Amino acid sequence: MQRRFFTKASIALAAGSAGWRANAQAPSPAFPPLVSLVVPFAPGGGADQLAREFASAAQALMPGTTFVIDNKPGANGAIANRHVARQKPDGATFLLGTSSTHALGPLLNRSDVDPIADFTPATLLAETATAWAVQATAPWRTLDDAIATARKKPITYGTFGVGSSAHLYGLILAGATGAKLEHVPYKGSSQAITDLLAGHVDSVLLTTSALDAMTKHGRLRLLAVSGEARTPLLPNVPTFKEQGVPRLEFNGWFGLLGPKGVPAPLLDRLAGIAKALGANQDFNKRLSGQGYDWVGSTPKAFGEELVKTIEIYRQIVATAPAGELTR
Repeated sequence: MQRRFFTKASIALAAGSAGWRANAQAPSPAFPPLVSLVVPFAPGGGADQLAREFASAAQALMPGTTFVIDNKPGANGAIANRHVARQKPDGATFLLGTSSTHALGPLLNRSDVDPIADFTPATLLAETATAWAVQATAPWRTLDDAIATARKKPITYGTFGVGSSAHLYGLILAGATGAKLEHVPYKGSSQAITDLLAGHVDSVLLTTSALDAMTKHGRLRLLAVSGEARTPLLPNVPTFKEQGVPRLEFNGWFGLLGPKGVPAPLLDRLAGIAKALGANQDFNKRLSGQGYDWVGSTPKAFGEELVKTIEIYRQIVATAPAGELTR
């Protein structure tokens, strides 16, 4: 477990717009002085990065409240999910759930925690694409190059866990192209990238937000991205769909959930803050530059998206090779 505190002195957005300040001073539901934001991955990856951005920015709008980032990696989110589900619904603990850990994970692994019944959605924070990346020095310059090699001999690909959405992407890619792809799971994106750069794995399937920095530094080459259209962050990287690989048109998301029973006024307050952050140009520009499409939805809208995502994954999992998503 790793915790990190955010104090007012560390908040980059403390000098935000007057509108933010006015909203922060208005009467609002009271959160506890200490709010734990549980992240189901190790520090350094895309989800952890987003959690810290949100904590820093949101805290500027919540006088008297300090956010603590609590990393609880492992078991594709099951450890973090179980921890949050067992907390009191008093606004002191929230989970940074992802489409991988909160929608796909529970479909693959038995758990005493229900992703819908045991949680209260607060807000859908952001969405992000997933990309297939190799070292910049790798011999494959295009998706076709890599697929051609993988049809002859296996190519390894790292992801942020067994049964993760990235793992699922790899199975879909292999099934659609006939490529021999061997999965190598990690507890977080940063570990997978480190091993890719060290040559321990041939490639990685990770979110563009996790890959952004090393891509900009010229260390990685992205062969394709998920989604219906190219991501604005990487306009020169074609989608899998453009390159003839179907069923990879869906992207991942990140959202905040509390234990079942968190009072509606607290949920609405948190959702309102997420919406306000999306309206701030500096914040939105910084997050977009890191590969996130900021959303800031209502609790109801996030609940609907969760149900929709689970159904999409349910259909894909039903056609996946038996046992592939659990090893």
